[in-house]
Amino acid sequence: MQYKTKPSSIQLRPDFEEYAVNLPFLYDHRKEIYANPEYFFTRLPFIIYGLRKSVCIGAILKAYDKGEPYLSVSEDSGTKEFMASYAGSPLTGSTSGLKTVVATDGTVEIQLFRFTGFLSLCKKLADCYHESGFLYKESSLSIHDIIVKLKEQE
Repeated sequence: MQYKTKPSSIQLRPDFEEYAVNLPFLYDHRKEIYANPEYFFTRLPFIIYGLRKSVCIGAILKAYDKGEPYLSVSEDSGTKEFMASYAGSPLTGSTSGLKTVVATDGTVEIQLFRFTGFLSLCKKLADCYHESGFLYKESSLSIHDIIVKLKEQE
């Protein structure tokens, strides 16, 4: 699918914006990312406190495979919502962050969200590292590198 980005009023760092708007593309290519440890363990441009390791693209893609709340699909409209990043409090459980919303026509928009369940989100993401089957070794690649390499292969 071809994706097109809808302009957002949210100010983002360029590296984070590139990651967030390309989440649907990266998800479409998750099998290639899972199969390549150098891709799998590429760090994302944000940190989630409470995890022992840097957040990597492979772990968050595996969390999307597990579904809500990392990835939700509206039964009515068919839109997909990818949790792009989040932060929260282990004491209150409150969570806020950014999500990438993909409309059925391929339009991608970055939006804010808020809900509860911070610890369960961290646990689900940590479990995705253990399921990877790879030995953890942080990659020297950036998300930009992976996006370029995958687009060259199309």
